[in-house]
Parts: sequence; C-alpha cells; structure tokens
Amino acid sequence: MMDASTAIATIERLAGPATFERGSALYRDQVILHFQKSRNTIKASVQSASSPGVKAYQVTLTIKANSYDGGCDCPASEGFDFCKHCVAVALQHADKLAQLEAAQGGSAVDRIQALIEDMDEQQAKNALLTSIIQDEESILAWRLRADISLEFGMIGANQRQTQPFTGKSKSSVITELKSLITKALPFRDVWQYNKARAYFQQAQEKLSLIMGLLEYLPAEQAHAVAYQIIKRYDKIFERVDDSGGFRFELEHDILAAFATSVQRLTWSASSKANYLLSLYSPELEVTEFSDIPVRFMAQHDSELREVFYTQLEKEVKAAISNIESHDGINFILRIKIHDLCQYYAQQSLYTKAIEVFAHVARNADDYMQMIKWAIAGNDTSSALTFLAQARALDTYQKLTTQCLALEADIAGLQGDPETAIELQWQTYQHSLVLDDFIQINVLIAKTYGADSAKIAEAKLAWQAKTLAFWDDMLATTPTQRASLHRLMTAEPLVELCLYLGLVRRAIELVKQHPIDREVLYQVAAVSVKYAPEETFELYRRVILIWIKTAKSSDYKKIIQLLLEMQGLLPDLPSLSPADTVERAFDFFINEIAYEFAQKRQLQTMIKRHFVV
Repeated sequence: MMDASTAIATIERLAGPATFERGSALYRDQVILHFQKSRNTIKASVQSASSPGVKAYQVTLTIKANSYDGGCDCPASEGFDFCKHCVAVALQHADKLAQLEAAQGGSAVDRIQALIEDMDEQQAKNALLTSIIQDEESILAWRLRADISLEFGMIGANQRQTQPFTGKSKSSVITELKSLITKALPFRDVWQYNKARAYFQQAQEKLSLIMGLLEYLPAEQAHAVAYQIIKRYDKIFERVDDSGGFRFELEHDILAAFATSVQRLTWSASSKANYLLSLYSPELEVTEFSDIPVRFMAQHDSELREVFYTQLEKEVKAAISNIESHDGINFILRIKIHDLCQYYAQQSLYTKAIEVFAHVARNADDYMQMIKWAIAGNDTSSALTFLAQARALDTYQKLTTQCLALEADIAGLQGDPETAIELQWQTYQHSLVLDDFIQINVLIAKTYGADSAKIAEAKLAWQAKTLAFWDDMLATTPTQRASLHRLMTAEPLVELCLYLGLVRRAIELVKQHPIDREVLYQVAAVSVKYAPEETFELYRRVILIWIKTAKSSDYKKIIQLLLEMQGLLPDLPSLSPADTVERAFDFFINEIAYEFAQKRQLQTMIKRHFVV
C-alpha cells in the first residue's frame, strides 16, 4: 500500500501542476458528495463547479502499488485522463492514508478506528461478524440484541422500524432476560468468604451482558428489566451473607442501570415525580435508594425538577407539622428533608434550608452544615450560634479544624481580617494541610487590597512564622509533640516548600525523612529545573519505592516512570567524571531485573521497553 506522501506525489505527477492545483481547490471546498473504497477500487461523486446542486461527476479509480488508474465521466477526462475531479478524490484517499499513518503512533483504539475507516462497508460487516462468533458470550449478546430488534423494531436506542417483526410473542425476549437474571443471581446459601467473592464476581459478569442490552430496549421494557434485576438482587440476601463487602461494585452498576432506565421513561412530569417520591420507601427488604434527585433526574429535565421539588416540599411540610419532637422523625423523612434542603441551597434559599433542616439537626455534623448555609447567606449571628452548638456536640473534638476554618470565614464576614488570619493560622496548625496555608495568603490579599508591597511583606512574615513552627516541630521527638501531631511526618513541610519555591530545602528533607512516593515524585519532577544533579537519584528512589509497594496493576506506572526518567537523561549532568547518566540508567535497569526477578509480569514489561 502506498504511503500518504507517495500518493500525493503520484497524484501531482499524473495530473500535472495546473490540474493538481484545481483539484486541490476542489478538495478544500469539500465538493465530494460520496466516497466509497472497496478493496482497491474507489468510486466517488464530485459536485460540478459550474452547476452546484444540479450536476455531479462520477469518478472511478483503481489503486495500484505506487499509482492510480481510472478516470471521470466529465468532458475533460473522458473516462481515462486524470482530471481535477480525479485529483480531489485521490487527495481524499491520500488524506485517509495520512490519518492511518498518524494513528500508528496513537493508542490501540486510534489504530483500530483508522483501520475500520479504511474498510468498505461489507468488509467492516464481515470483520464484525467474524469477531462476534469467536466466543459464546458475544454470540449470546448479539443474538439477544437481534431478537430485541426483531420483536420491538428497535434499530438503535430510541429508534424504531416502521413495521416491527410480529412472528414471535412480544414477551419472549423479556422472559429470556428475566431467566438470565435469575441464573446470574441464584437463590442459594452462600456464607463463606471466598464463595461470596466468587458469587458476586460471577453475578457481575453475567449481569453486565443484560445491563448492556437495556439501551436497545424500549424505555418501558428497559425499566421493567432493570427493576427485575434490583428485585432479584434484593431477594438473594435472605440467604447470601456478604460480610466481606464484595457486593458493592455490582450494586453500583445495578443502581446506575436502574437510574438510567428511569431517566428514559417518557411519563408525564407529575407521574414521574410521584414515582421518584415512592423510591424513598421502596418495596424492597434490603436495597435503599440514595441521592434520588441527583441519580434519577436528567440535568436538562427542568419541568420534572420543578414538579418533583414542589411535591417533595408539600410532603415534608405536612410530615413536619404532624411531628411533636425529634423522636418522631424517621430515617426516610430525614433523607427527604436533606434532599429538599440541598435544593434550597442550590437556589440560594439558605434561610429556608436552615429553617427546615433545624427539625432534624441532632449532631455536630448537622450543625456544621447549617453553619455553611448561614455563612453563604451572610448570617453571621446564626453561624456563631450553630458553631457553638457544633463544638458542644463534638465530644471527641474531631471537627476542631473545620470549626476553626469556619470561624475564620465568619470573622472575615464581620470585617475583622486580622482575627480571620489568626484563626486560619490555627486551622493550619491543626491540619498541616497546604490548602489551609494557602488560605492565609488569600486572606492577606483580601485584607490589603491593591497594596502589593504590604501583601508581599505580610506573606513573607507568615512564611517565616510557618517555617519556624515546622523547625520547632521537627526538632522535637514525636512523644514530645502535641498529641494531634505525634504521627506527623515531613510530607506536609515538603509540599509547603515546593509551594514556596524552596526546592533545595524540599530535596534535603526527602533525603533526611521517609517520604510518601507521590510527594517524593513531586520533588523529583521539579528537581530537573532547580537541582538536576539530584534528579537521577530522586527518580531512582521513587521508582524503587513503587516497585517494592506496587501490585501488578501498578506496573504500568513503573514503566511510565522509567520512560520519563530515560527521557530526562540528556538534560542531566554526569554522576561522576567516570560515569555518565546513560550508563547509570542501564545499570539501574539491570539492577531491577536482578533484584525483582520474582515479579515476572514487571520483567516482561521492562524487556519490551528497555535492553536488559
């Protein structure tokens, strides 16, 4: 097969410079109406430049080893000369060759897509059929899809044939799907750890086939099948003990498929809203639906959203009016109130959200939520009241950091920037999280406005204070530190140094202290610019940590790191007068091959990319 550059040179030679230019202009104007390649023959229709929309010329070209043969039915070609229409068609073929060549360096999907695009329709169909018949699961999936098409007239999702097949009962495919659901979730005693794992793995494999077919069913039938899966899934827990939690991935897939089937239903907004409200109390023993408004309503369905929340608001208000104390609020009503208040907050109706949510607020987390709404609504008085209640209920002081951060926000709203900065500093001292330090700088910028000199001065002062805090911390033994910092490591300081541009200090820290592999990688990556003499050893260290701690699923990351390291070698200085980084890298690859010979899959991947 010709490559793209050879094809273009051949076209210009066959047509001559003048005709090639005219044909190129036609191709750029996108005048090719139809283009079909079948093996080595191209047939195309090209719109007439003199009679656009009225007349089209037919081009037939044969692709040879390094040339084209054929012609056009226009007067200039007379069926054999290479006219401007032939040039336009041949250039489209050359463009497809270029796309195929470009895909050779792309992903596997890119290359496959380019190959398919280069096939004619019959070749593609034959290839698809050959692929399908390779295994029984594919045959079953496509056979069921074919039966759906025949019985319901479904060509694709939400598309119908004008006359669906009537030779079989409409219920036959649905009946078979329900039978497959029963087989995927057999009703038997399962309680051993390993058997439970195998049970849900097998169920996920079998149900994925059924859930993949839902989009080809009409909306009502798809919903019926999706609900049948949930009912069967709910029932098996009478006899299946999953204390190991193997069900959760399958459960996620089942609920997602069910939610999609609900979104597809074409019911009226009122009927659909009532149905969604019924999901708060489903007729199921184990399964519960959460985040109903988010999961089951399409983003664009504003009419349903309005009707749903109007009805939800009526239900909540009616229920609250009949309740005399917190003890009368059950779990389902609490979920409804939560969903309604989240909607109020989205509409910036923070006062309404607080008013309703107050009926269910019982613990510190509840009051933390109301603090955030009060701050968003600029209600500092209520925010302080809720903050006091949250602290009183935070028995084990797990929310101290969050409370300090919210108190800093309240101080900022009250026009007290100095107190806000001090509270944010206390927040950072508790959390040691970089974002909390960055928030100090944000507050400084708000405090001094356009005075860049004062902003710079204040930032430097807080930077010095923070580094001194860390110096004191690292100078003490863990047992001497405050209890909340006894398990503290150097990673937060390393991240802080990188943020402040103190790369050299970050490098010294990772040399002196055990460091998480992700943070160590950040230091290695930035060292290329600021300390290239340290880069090789930093990359070597992070790769060895990855290898020692990685599972087989992480081997791809290790190869990526090795390739990244190899790509940096030309920019790195020699390690010693007698040793180049290239030789050191080769030695490192062989060291990995020797030290980790038991990791056979990793060794195989390394040999694909490097010389061992």
